[in-house]
Amino acid sequence: MPYHEEEARRLVIQAGLLLTEKKLIARTWGNISARICDTQFVITPSGRAYDTLKPEDLVKVNIADGSYTASNKPSSECGVHLAAYQLRRDISFVIYARQFYASAVCAACEDTPFAPCAAYGKPGSAALKESLAKTITAHPESKAFLMARHGVLCLGSDYDDAFTVAEELEQNCKALFARRVAVDEAA
Repeated sequence: MPYHEEEARRLVIQAGLLLTEKKLIARTWGNISARICDTQFVITPSGRAYDTLKPEDLVKVNIADGSYTASNKPSSECGVHLAAYQLRRDISFVIYARQFYASAVCAACEDTPFAPCAAYGKPGSAALKESLAKTITAHPESKAFLMARHGVLCLGSDYDDAFTVAEELEQNCKALFARRVAVDEAA
């Protein structure tokens, strides 16, 4: 269910602060968005620290074509958010992050039992958006997606759901990382 724009802006700001506090993102290495209607979402702007953002700093983006009219540029990863909203009408909140353990698992460029992995694409590129779109389409039941050598995308029906997905993904990746290290040390 889409958010009212004012609430969406408040929740995106709140999410940035909480993600930073929980160490699920560092500095400006992540971005957050919330659907405000069937045709638009708001997203964090490019290169801004979360502790300095105000609701009016967020950029409103059109889902049909990715256009926007704000003076701020949307995040360079706006395309992956756009793909999620275009393909999943059930999604109202998206977190893109470079979580510590999930990023380590992304380096393997392979699906896991808890998250499929999209093929590599350069950051901010059309290739990354297309790769992620293919992976979302192939795994309509998934809300957690790894992006090879890049980061993760966590989808939620709402703010709480997206956070749950992000936290569970990081815990699953931490456990997988520990198993892989233990196997390597035993060899």
